[in-house]
Parts: sequence; C-alpha cells; structure tokens
Amino acid sequence: MTDARVPDSGTRPLSGWSEAGLFVIAISALAVVYAIAVAQGAHTLVFVVYAMGLAAAGMLAITGLGPDPRGILLAPESLVFGASAVGLEAIFFATLAILPPAEASLAFRLCVPAALLVSLLAFGRGVDRLMVVGAVIIIAASLPIFWTVPAHEGWAAFLLVLAGSLAVAIKTFASEVHPANRHARTVKDKLRVTGLVILTTALIGLLVLVPAAGVAGGGLGGLIPRPAALWHGPTLVLALVIGAPMILAMTYLSFASVTVIGTERFLAVTSLTPLTAWAAQVLAVGSGLMPMPAMPWWLFGLCVVSLLGAGLVVYARRGASISPLGT
Repeated sequence: MTDARVPDSGTRPLSGWSEAGLFVIAISALAVVYAIAVAQGAHTLVFVVYAMGLAAAGMLAITGLGPDPRGILLAPESLVFGASAVGLEAIFFATLAILPPAEASLAFRLCVPAALLVSLLAFGRGVDRLMVVGAVIIIAASLPIFWTVPAHEGWAAFLLVLAGSLAVAIKTFASEVHPANRHARTVKDKLRVTGLVILTTALIGLLVLVPAAGVAGGGLGGLIPRPAALWHGPTLVLALVIGAPMILAMTYLSFASVTVIGTERFLAVTSLTPLTAWAAQVLAVGSGLMPMPAMPWWLFGLCVVSLLGAGLVVYARRGASISPLGT
C-alpha cells in the first residue's frame, strides 16, 4: 500500500473546515425534513432511498457520467459506503423506536471513538493520549442516555448505537479513501464522484427494500416498509422537492471535507449536530412545520461535555496519514 496524507494546513484548510460546518447545518435541516416526511405518511427508509436516487440523478445531470462511471459505481469503496449507509439508516430507524431523536443524535457521537478505533486498526493511524482522553469524555457523555430507558431496552439501544456508530465511521472512511474522490480536483469532478457513489447507495437500498417489502412488509416493528409505501405519492414529491436537494448538499460537503481534514476530525465536528438539530427544530416549530419535541435540560450539559471531548480529538489529530484501500 502507498501512503496518502490528509492535506496539510497549506491545502485549502478553510474549505475543509467550512465544508464540515456546512455539513452539520445540512444534516440538522435534514432531520427536520425527515420529521416532515414522516408526518405526511412517508416511510423513512423509502424516503431516504428515493431522495438519494434523485439526488444522484441531479448531480449526474449536471456533471455527466464522465470517464469510467462503471468503475466508480462498482469500486469496493463505493460498495462499502453504500452498504454501510443503508445499514446506518435501518439502525437509526430501529433506535428511534427506543430513544427520542435528540438523545439518539447525541448517543451516535460514539462514532468519534469508533472512527479512532477504525483508523488505528485499519489504517495504522496513531492514537495518542489526548485522543484517548477525548474519546473517553465522549463515551462518558453518551452512556447516561442509555440509563433513561428500561434495562432490557437500554441494552438494545446501546447495541444499536454501537453498530450505527461503527457504520458511520466505516461509511465516512470509505468516502475519504475512495480513489476517485481523492483524485477529484474540481467541484464538478467531486460532484460527479459523489453522484455515482450515492447512486450505488440508492441501488443497494432498492435491492434490499423492494424484495423485503414484498416478503415481509410491515415486519420488524415497521422497519420493513409495506409495498404501498414504495409508491406513496407524498413520499415521492417530498423526496424530489426537499429530500434530494438536502442529501445532495450533505453528501457533497462530506465527500469534499473528509479528504482535507480527515474522518476523525470531520466526525468530531459533527458533535455539534445535536445542538444545531435542536436549533433547526426550534425554527421549524416557529414556522409551523412541526411540533417541538421536548429536549431535557440535562441533555444540553451532555452535549457540551461531548463537544469538549470532540475538541480534544480535533486538536490532537494533526498530520495524520492513511493508506487508501486497494493501493
């Protein structure tokens, strides 16, 4: 394997950090979009898969397929990204049956320690003492959430969040080390690669959801959609008008950011998400788009503690290097 470094401070650093910040805003807005879609009777997984497919179509309509589209669609990194992204959505759906959205969002900050573990085991990136301290702080801020539900549900929630956090880390690393993404030099090139990878994700989602709906629709506590959900009119309209633009922005920003600042720092920045998601919900309530879910006061304290741990990871992870898959 050859070594490829995360670009240092001399390579568009402001862009990488600003893209991560904009991603946090985009994913917070997307949480509100999900709530609106569900209120209109959409099945979350169907909505996400359709929105991804439409977002990919929009990106590729702008950029064209370009050279070697099949190679990008079927690249191991594209398949890993797609499988982990679809798995993540299913896991988050199941988690919301146990934890409220705000608590679930904070619990999923365990993706930062998960990313450190993956970077150490898969890519040989060093993990120093300050990173370990930051990871321990994030874990300490997340654990109290699981004590708010009955013991049997607490363990189920913990295992789901653990699996989901690992999926987040794997998905983000897959976008970081994707050869085509790392070699893209212009906005158009980056958009084309993102569109092709998201198309892979949407196709994987459809290949899972359509047969599952036909065989066991409505099963697993509603996780598997009923066949009627696949042609639900409001789902298609919302996915086209709102979901696709939001997912286009979110995935482009993440793909553009991780190759500059690295997965660990990118995911650390996303520790802002619980607070920005809450702010987005306040704005949506003020506009009459959705009811305001209660956010316990103690959750703000845990968010601040989690941000402290994430800040230590951001500060400590400097000059990291990785060996891209398949090289």
